[in-house]
Amino acid sequence: MKRLMPVLAGLLLLAIPAFAQSQDAAATSTKPQTPDSNAPANPSPEKKKPKKVWTNDELGKSSGGVSVVGGAAAPPSDSKPKTDETTPKDAARQQQISNYKEQLSKLQTQIDAADKRIDQLKNFHGENSSPSGGINMNQGYNMVPVSDQIQQLEDKKKQLRAKMDDLENDAHKNGITSDDLR
Repeated sequence: MKRLMPVLAGLLLLAIPAFAQSQDAAATSTKPQTPDSNAPANPSPEKKKPKKVWTNDELGKSSGGVSVVGGAAAPPSDSKPKTDETTPKDAARQQQISNYKEQLSKLQTQIDAADKRIDQLKNFHGENSSPSGGINMNQGYNMVPVSDQIQQLEDKKKQLRAKMDDLENDAHKNGITSDDLR
């Protein structure tokens, strides 16, 4: 009996849409159609002006501009067609540029994290008048004074910036411009 219930529920779910669809079809077929339903509601007594078909000759003689919708203008015939294939040298250069960009972004992320921590330390207020004395047992504490922590982070930032400068100089030596690294 327990196995039969899911099967019956599935059949019921399949039967509901079919039943609803048959009711919709019956409702639309029983509508009486009036003989005027196919005729336009408001026939216009005026004749419409015939549309103008422009030829290439007429376009050249036209005084106004013609707007063109679609693709861009064709390139000049004297230009060389671009190839989608890249040379191995170009591929190696692109790989080198992407490696430099990746290294620079990692260094920049570290600098941003240091800046964030410096801001937290500068805005730190050690005054807490709560009954627990401001100590949270679930948090680690650093016994180094705040001013020393800020100085350590500033030194770390200087080292990271020096690494970034060295990386950019190395890239310039390999013929990669600053614009390529951005």
